[in-house]
Amino acid sequence: MMMFDELFDQRGLVASKLKDCIRDKGYTKVSFAKKTEISRPTLDKLLNGSIDSKTTFDRHLQKILKTMNMSVDELLLYSSSRSTPATAVYSQNAPEDHEMSDVAKKQYDLLLDIIDLCEVYY
Repeated sequence: MMMFDELFDQRGLVASKLKDCIRDKGYTKVSFAKKTEISRPTLDKLLNGSIDSKTTFDRHLQKILKTMNMSVDELLLYSSSRSTPATAVYSQNAPEDHEMSDVAKKQYDLLLDIIDLCEVYY
């Protein structure tokens, strides 16, 4: 069992688990930021493990855990319901072991961010 105070040192792992939880529960970054009352830039820092203030990290992680009704241990032991990452296949004859290139993954993530921005304005 990890103590809450140790989580800041494990923020990369926490970020990875949070991304899986948020996605699996059907939230977008925008909708989750609104639900937890955390600014989108701060949520982004939490989700990419780049938050550098332990106080900010602790405060917002507590909000997230409360919103998701999860304990620290439940978060750290969380296993995504997706056994394999989602991939886009554009033809019926694509090989079964098809994997998106790194460039395609970056473009896909950019598209998801654009969709999140559209939610704000529309």
